[in-house]
Amino acid sequence: MHYFTPQLFFSLDEAGDFPGSAARQLGIPKSAILDWKFHKRSLDVRQKRPKYQAILDIEISPRDKMLAFQLEKKGCTVAAPDFRLPSFAKRTSPPHIAIVGAGPSGLFAAMTFAEAGFKVEIFERGKMVSERTRDVAGLMHNAVLNPESNICFGEGGAGTYSDGKLMTRTKSKYIPHILQRFVQFGADSSILYEAHPHIGTDRLTPILVEMRKWLESRGIRYHFGQRVDDFKIESGRCRGIIVNGDFHPADAVFLCIGHSADDTFNSLLHHGVAMEPKPLAVGVRVEHPQALINQIQYGRYANHPLLPPAEYAVRFNDDKLPSVFSFCMCPGGRVVASQTSENTRVVNGMSGSHRNGRFANAALVVQVTPDMFPSGPLGGLQWIRTLERKAAMNCPPAFAPAQSMTDFIAHKTPSVSPKTTYSPGTHPSNLHAVLPKKICIALEAALPVFNRQMHGFITQDASFIGVESRTSSPVRILRNDKYQAVDIEGLYPLGEGAGYAGGITSCALDGISAAIACIQK
Repeated sequence: MHYFTPQLFFSLDEAGDFPGSAARQLGIPKSAILDWKFHKRSLDVRQKRPKYQAILDIEISPRDKMLAFQLEKKGCTVAAPDFRLPSFAKRTSPPHIAIVGAGPSGLFAAMTFAEAGFKVEIFERGKMVSERTRDVAGLMHNAVLNPESNICFGEGGAGTYSDGKLMTRTKSKYIPHILQRFVQFGADSSILYEAHPHIGTDRLTPILVEMRKWLESRGIRYHFGQRVDDFKIESGRCRGIIVNGDFHPADAVFLCIGHSADDTFNSLLHHGVAMEPKPLAVGVRVEHPQALINQIQYGRYANHPLLPPAEYAVRFNDDKLPSVFSFCMCPGGRVVASQTSENTRVVNGMSGSHRNGRFANAALVVQVTPDMFPSGPLGGLQWIRTLERKAAMNCPPAFAPAQSMTDFIAHKTPSVSPKTTYSPGTHPSNLHAVLPKKICIALEAALPVFNRQMHGFITQDASFIGVESRTSSPVRILRNDKYQAVDIEGLYPLGEGAGYAGGITSCALDGISAAIACIQK
C-alpha cells in the first residue's frame, strides 16, 4: 500500500536519510517502510537556514492494518494511481494534421495525435537540433547569425537553448504526463518531484532527438528548413498551408510558431485573422557572480555540499509605477544572443543540467501595457522591434550593449565593458539611452527594494546586458474554447506565439489540450 505523507521538513543533516527522518516524524519504525520515493520536494532558504520540505510516497505492507490506521491519523493519504491521457480508437481513414513549428506545443500535440493514429506532418522553418546547435555556436563564437536557424528558430523551439525549466503556474491534470514524457526520452527522474524542475540545455538536445525518433516510428513526418509562407483560407476555414510555393492540404492546421515569427503574424493579419496586442515585460539581463547569490541566499551554509547553486525571485509593486520582476533565473548559467535579424540585439539566459558556471543571470523586466504601442494588432511587435534595433546601434556585429548595475544607477556611460558571460562580446553603453524612460525609472525604483530583499544585490560586480525583450509574444491570436481561431475553422493557434502560454510546460500543455479537442471533434 502506498501513502503520501503530509509535508515534512528535513534539515541538511537529515537530507542524507529522508526515509529515516520521515519515519521519526511520523512515529513509525523505519523498517516498516518497504520502499519510498519523493512525491514533491522543495528547498526553503528563508531565515538563511536552508531546509528541505517534501511529501514522500512511502510503501508499507498492505497486511499491516494497524500501521495504515496510524499513518492516516498522522495525515497521510492513500497515493492516487498515475494519471493517463484518454485513449482514442484508431481511425481507418485518419485526418491529416499540419503542425507549423517543432516547439513544445507542436511536439506534444504531435505525440497526442500519434497515439490516436492521425496522419501528421511537422513543418519547421529552422533546422534539426544537431545542425541548429552548430548555427547557435556560430553566432556565439563568430558573430555569424543564421536568420532561419538560431536560438528562436529550429527543432525544440526557443526553449531548447534555455535552462530547460519545467515549472509552471498553470494547473492541469496533464502536467505529470508531460514530465513523464521527458523522463521517457532521457530527462532525469528528479523532474517528477522537484518544485523547480529543470532539464538543462545540454540534456534537452539529445532528448529532442529521441522524441523525434519516437514520433517518426509512429508515422509522423518532419520537414526541416520549411518556412510556411502563407495559408489557404476559404469560406471561414483553413484548408492548408503554402510552403515554398507548394500547397499542402490539411484537415487542421496547428499554428505553433513561437514569439518571433514576424512574417507569419503579418500573413495572418493579411487574411483577417483576429489578433490583438498583449502586455509584455521588457528590460535587461542582470548577471551576478554565482558565489554572491549563494552567499545572499544561504548565508553561512553557502558552501554546503548538499545545496544546489542558489536561485532567486524578486518583485517590485508600486501604485505609481509598473511592476518590475525577475524572470527565467539561470543559476550557474550564461547570457546568450537571441536575435533573429542582423540589425537587432536580444539577450536571453541558459544553463546546463549541472548549473556549474561561475555566474548567475536572470531577466530583470518591467511590465509594459499596450497603451505604449502603436495602434493596430501588431503594435506591440512594432514597438519591440524598434527597441531591439535601437539596442544594436553603435555596437559591433552581434555585440550587446552593457554596463555595470552601479553605472546604470549613476547614469554613467562606462569606458569599458563589464566582464560578462555574453558571447561574442558586449559594448560599453548607457542603457538609459537604449531603454524607454518609463522602464528605466521603474528599474531604478525597484533596485533598492531588491537590495533590501537580498542584501548585496546592488553591486559593481553585477552587469546589465540589453535588451531582454522576448519574454513572451507581443500578440494574441484570438481563439474560441475549442482552441480554434475565432471565425476560422481548422486553424488552431497555440502556445507562446499565439499568446496563450509561456515556457516549455505550459506550451506542451496547450498542444496536448488542443490535440484532444481536435480528436474529439
